Formats: sequence, structure tokens, C-alpha cells
Amino acid sequence: MSKLLLTLSCLLLLLPIFAQQEPATIQIIPDEYAKIHHQGEVALLNMKYKEALSYFKKVLKKFPNFSPALRSSGACYELMGELEEASFFYVKALENSPNFSRALYFECGKIYYQCGKYEQALKYFEQFDSLKNMPPTMFAYNGLEERKVEASYYAQLENNLRSCRSATDSLQFLGITAVENLGSAINSSGDEYFPYLTNDGNTIYFTSRKNDNADENLYMATRPRGDWKSSEPVSDFNTSSNEGMVTMVRDGRRLFFTACQRPEVLGTCDIWEAVTDGRQITQASPVSGLANSDAWESQASISCDGNTLYFASSREGGLGGTDIWMSQRNPDGRWSEPKNLGPNINTTEDEEAPFITNDGKVLYFSSTGHLGLGEQDIFVTRLQVDGTWSFARNLGMPVNSAYRELGIFLTADGKSGYFASNRKGGHGGMDIYNFKLPDQLASDPITYLEGYVRDSITQVPIACTVMAKGHLPIKTSDDGRFFLCLPANDTLKVEIRADDYHAYKNQFEVPKWENHTSYHISLLLDPLFRLPAYTEDLLVEKGVSLPVKNSTNEVHQEILFEFDKAELKPSDIDKLEAFFKNNFNGKTIESVEIVGYADEIGSDAYNLALSEKRAKAIGVVLKNKGIRVDKVYIEGRGESKDGRPNWQNRKVDVVVKLAK
Repeated sequence: MSKLLLTLSCLLLLLPIFAQQEPATIQIIPDEYAKIHHQGEVALLNMKYKEALSYFKKVLKKFPNFSPALRSSGACYELMGELEEASFFYVKALENSPNFSRALYFECGKIYYQCGKYEQALKYFEQFDSLKNMPPTMFAYNGLEERKVEASYYAQLENNLRSCRSATDSLQFLGITAVENLGSAINSSGDEYFPYLTNDGNTIYFTSRKNDNADENLYMATRPRGDWKSSEPVSDFNTSSNEGMVTMVRDGRRLFFTACQRPEVLGTCDIWEAVTDGRQITQASPVSGLANSDAWESQASISCDGNTLYFASSREGGLGGTDIWMSQRNPDGRWSEPKNLGPNINTTEDEEAPFITNDGKVLYFSSTGHLGLGEQDIFVTRLQVDGTWSFARNLGMPVNSAYRELGIFLTADGKSGYFASNRKGGHGGMDIYNFKLPDQLASDPITYLEGYVRDSITQVPIACTVMAKGHLPIKTSDDGRFFLCLPANDTLKVEIRADDYHAYKNQFEVPKWENHTSYHISLLLDPLFRLPAYTEDLLVEKGVSLPVKNSTNEVHQEILFEFDKAELKPSDIDKLEAFFKNNFNGKTIESVEIVGYADEIGSDAYNLALSEKRAKAIGVVLKNKGIRVDKVYIEGRGESKDGRPNWQNRKVDVVVKLAK
């Protein structure tokens, strides 16, 4: 039931109690027409708006100045979304009886705002404000329920006055010309909302609830040739409970979503995170730290770099209803105590579905508490120089309407927006729409930068920590990768200190980028110990191995390593020394080759790096013993072809070739 209908349920059917109050009075009508009016009130409260309207118009045909029927007719039109008609009846009720209802002045201001007539709206809000100190008996409707409604309106009044004044400002955000429904491949007769698009814009994730008895599930669709293909549930992700709004770090590898009714959930719903490779979503678990509570947390939006989390919560300490909160990722990966974003954003009612732009300076959200065009609207606020958020502004038509709007999302290139609405003309329920983003709403251009740290000789990826000026330390993934969101046309200054490598220091110019794909840079580290004569055609990045050749002039020595270790034990060093001392006296060594292996546990990139570390450890020992090493081969996974168990593949094979 809408807020308007809840208000009417308090105010209607009370006319006989208040009709005789002095000095304000209401026109008395014969019992025959009073019964007809009562039938209209019952129909209105049962949401039979057209039927109710027919009863009220019967009364108005005989008594055109009967203010209760005028007000109720206006309510019918408002609930049917015909706002111009609603404003006509509301205003006429006050013109006929200025002391009919103090609350109706506020309602006139609101309906004019919804019609885009901001000056008229401001006039009625100011009139409502001016009547604050008049005694209740000055108004025909003056009972306890009416006074409660008036009190709630006065609590909203200051924000509404600000909204009207900012709406007439020449700097008001305008310029969205049209919105477009995404069509039947995405939208159904049920509810589709909370859209999220991948950086290339060709995959969309969204939440769907197909009917009143269904739970919320995550769906996805692709458009390989421009048109969306029919959506499907995300495989191996949804449960019998609700899965809500999804947001991803812009690197496309980590996502956040709402999980409800699971054993690990602290409240009714919590924020969870997971890992994705673009095809599957795995390793789902609650976010660590203090972001979740025993209240309701949902609808997360993650900053471009993944270090700031915005979300909706009903936790204690808010302003009322659900509020927008913010939490920072600590260096240990845990989330800090959330901070309420304050009264410029949050109200005594509900704020939800935040979305933070790439530059972290513009926040969008949905609200039922700020002055809107309908049941729930989308608002925008900007981060100010002093670190506070500006007063929220209504995004205006055609994004907002007389209906409900929820869950805005802006594409990686900052050129398009997506949101959900249950407005007329859709496929039913909430549908997803899109629009072109005007320049007035543009945020500062940001470039998605993807860097790869590799060995300068073998091109093997290096797991290390990248120190980028102005940013928290960044740990590379197993494939040596790191991700940053940087202002376009900025300079990135980086330093790296990694074991077994010379210190690295460099800077890169960051261009303006469309962000459909990330801008790539390579950071090549020089090893402290260089093994000579690397095979140039070794496909290290792909984990391709070159097997050791067996012949009569080859002698092998195998050194085994512990799981996930690359360090040699003293006994291994003694074993190597004895191998060369006992086997080659009086013989000519043609070459020494070292082949590193790892077991099949772990990613290819990680195993490749581990294999190289093991081979280098052997190489360092041999070099220190004065033994020349000619070649190093790297086996990324070390899978044995003869069925050997994993532990036997954690090794380095030293191959000594003798002169014929």
C-alpha cells in the first residue's frame, strides 16, 4: 500500500466526527449523498480507484463545492498516476474551503512538484509552513490522526523546500531526453531490477522475482551482436533463499551481493563477496569485518578500486527506515565500522540501492523520504571539498515518474545509465530501462589500468606488492596482475621490492580510456641471479614444458621439495655436491640443465612461478660451487606422465650431459 493510501486510511471515514467543529466547518450534505460519498471512501481504501471516483463525481455533480469529495477525487487521480487532474481537485478543495485541511496544503505542494511546476509547489509548501502555529480547531479536519499526518509532513518540509528551490536553479541536473525498456529478453511479467553490466557492456546481471511466490534470484544475459539474448539464472549460484543486488569491482574478478536466510547470515540479509572468472561465481562468503550486523544489510555498491563499500542498512544509529552507509577496506582486508552518510542523503524514511561513480565523487540512490515524483525516486549527490555530501537532488523526468524507480547503474565508459521502474507501458512489475547520460551528470574521467609484473627474462609472473603513489599497497595475484582506477591523463608512479629481484621504480602516463577493456602496462623485474642461455622459444606464460631428453650420455639427479616450498634443505645441498663429486671425475661435462616442476595443486600461473623459484634455488647452489649452468626449463604443473603421485612432482631435475 502506498504512503498516500496509508495517509488516506487515517483521514477518510472521519468526516462525521469533524464536520461540526467550529470555527471551521464543512458543507453538510443530505444523508442520501453522504452514503454515496461513504461508498466512494470504502472503494478508495480497497484500491478500486475508478469505482471510487464514480461515487465522488455523483456527489460533486449535485454539490460541486463539497471539499471532502474534491480531495478524495484528487487522491483517486493521484493513485492512478494522473497528476494534473489530481492537482486540479486538490486546489479546488482549498479554494472552496481554505480551512478545510492544513495537511492538504502540503499535498498540493507535493503534487505540483511531481508535475514539474516547482514555483507553484514552493508556494503551497510555504503556505503550509505559515499555518504551523494556527490551532487545530481552525481546520475542519483536526483530529488526532490528522495531526499525526501534519507532524510527519512538517518533518519533511525543510527538505521539500530545499528541493523546490534547487529544482528552479539553472544548475539543476537536466538533459536526459528519453528512457528505453530493454525488452522481453530481459524483462518479464514479474520483477527485474538492480542491473549491473560488465565493462564491455555485453553482459548484464540483474535480480529477478518472477512472481509473488518466488524468491529473488540472480539472472544474466549477453548481447554478442547488439541485441540481448534471453536471460537465464546464473548457474551454481542461486539458492532457495533470496539472492539480491550484485556489484563487481571494476576489474571484473570480485563481486558483492546480498544473501538472505543462509546459516552464516547475521541479520535478515547480509552482504557477501565472491570470486568470478566471467563464467562462474565461486568462493562466496560473508564480507569480513564490521559491515554486516544483526540488522538488514543489502544492495552494496563497491568503489572502482574495491576499497570503499556503500550499502543500505536498517542498523541502529541511522536516521530512520533504511539508510545509506559507507565502510572502508582496512589493510588486512577487513571492513571498517560503517559510517552513516548523514542527513543530506538519509531521511526518516527509506534510502537504498546506492551507486558510486568511477571517480568516487557522485553517489546515486533511491529514496522514499526526499521529495519525489512518485512512490520512490532516484536522487544524486556530489562529494564536496570538505568531505561532506551535497543535498540530494531529484534526477527528474523521464528517469523518475509517478511510479517507483530503483537501482541505478552507470556503464564503465560513463555514457549510459540503467535503472528499474514499474511505470506504465512495461512488461509487468519492475522492468529495466536505460538512457544516455548527459554531460551535466558526467563524473571525472577515470581509466581502468591493469598491470602485470613479470620476470624480465623468463616472463614468469611475479607475486609481489606494488607500491603506487597515492594508493594503498597492492598485492598482485598469482598471475602477477594488479588493478587500479586512475584519473585520466594522470601519472602513475610505482615502486616494487621483491625477493630475488632488483628494486624496481618507474612511472607511466595514464591516457583517457573508454574502459570497455582495461589499459595495460607491463612491469619487468630483473632477477638478482641470472641463469645464462635461456631457451628463447620457451612458452613460459602458457605453461608449456620442454621435457628432458634421455640418452646414454645424460645423468640425472632429482631434488624433492616440500609442498608449496622453494627452499633447499642443507641435506639437499650436500646431495647436489656429492652428485657432481662422485659421478664426473675424469669426465667432460658438456652442459648442465635444470628443469623445475610443481604439482597440479594451484593455478597455472602460481605453479609456473613456484617451478622457477625451485629451479633458481638449484642454480644458485651450482653457481656458488663453480658449476656452469647452461639452460633452465620450467614445467608449470609438473603432472607426471607415468602416474607418479603429486608429492613426487614437487621437484627439480638436474640433467648433466657428458661429452661423447
